[in-house]
Order: sequence, then structure tokens, then C-alpha cells
Amino acid sequence: MRKASFFSMMVLLVLELGCGSGDLSCEQRKKEIEQLEDQLFAQDGNAVQDDIRAELMRAYAAFANACHDADETPEMLFRRADLLRSAGRFQEAMTQLRDVHDHYGEYEKRSVCAFLVGFIAEVELNDRAQARKTYEQVIEVHPNSEAATWARQSLELLSSTEAGQRLEFPSE
Repeated sequence: MRKASFFSMMVLLVLELGCGSGDLSCEQRKKEIEQLEDQLFAQDGNAVQDDIRAELMRAYAAFANACHDADETPEMLFRRADLLRSAGRFQEAMTQLRDVHDHYGEYEKRSVCAFLVGFIAEVELNDRAQARKTYEQVIEVHPNSEAATWARQSLELLSSTEAGQRLEFPSE
């Protein structure tokens, strides 16, 4: 009986210490992110240090996990997607953007997230079929957004390049 009681107290103590104050933890995480962003953007030129980028991606994800309901969470995940893309992790970036789009309905860049999934498919992965499908979904779901305008333009460009590829010119 004593062992069970001791074990129960230890579990409660661990839970108490592990949970801590959610607000304080979120504020600390935001400060860590700000410091990492300062380090990343203070670099000369456009070169990105892989270790700082990786640490910042981790910090964004940790913030989102610990502070899921915070107003800043979708923006943190949006920024993480951008870093994933810059690291060449295109599929992960697309997944992150889809998650932001699907789980944060009030996020102001929601339509941009949807568009960027198609953009990455087209530009980075050269998957024109996926890009076309995604651009069409952007127009359907967000018809009056700026992202829908970009999607329409991208579809026109895709159509013109596909038509141009089908043309055969006689050799001279």
C-alpha cells in the first residue's frame, strides 16, 4: 500500500512540474523564438546557417505543441513551413501548410497556405498535376482571395506551358 501511495505522489509531482504555468512557458518559448529569429536574420547575405534554421524549426514546433491555442501558433507554423521549404524538405513544408490551413480556420494567411502547397508542388517538385489540382481547390475554397488570383494566373501559365510543350515545330 505504501509503494502505491508513494508512486501516486511521484506521478502527481512529475505532472505538476511538467505542466507548470502554460502562459509562462509560452512566453519563454516566444522569447527563445525571437532570439533565434534575430540570429537567423542577422546573418550577412542570404546564407542561412543550417543549425540555426533547424533549431528555429524545432522551436516553432515546440511552441505549437505547448501553446496550441495561442494566437501566434498558426503564424509560427507558417514560418516553420517556410524554413522547411528553404531546407529542401518540400513534402514536410506542404504537410505543414495543409495542417495550418485545415486547423486554423481564422488564420489570415489561410488562403496563402493553400496556394503555397500548389506552388511548392509546381516549382520545387515539378508535379504539375498536383499543382493544378491544388490551384483549383484554392479558387474553389477561397474564390475572392488574393491567393485565388495567384492560383488563376498559375493555372493559365500551366496551361500555356503545357500547350507549348505539345506543339511540334517542323525542323528546318
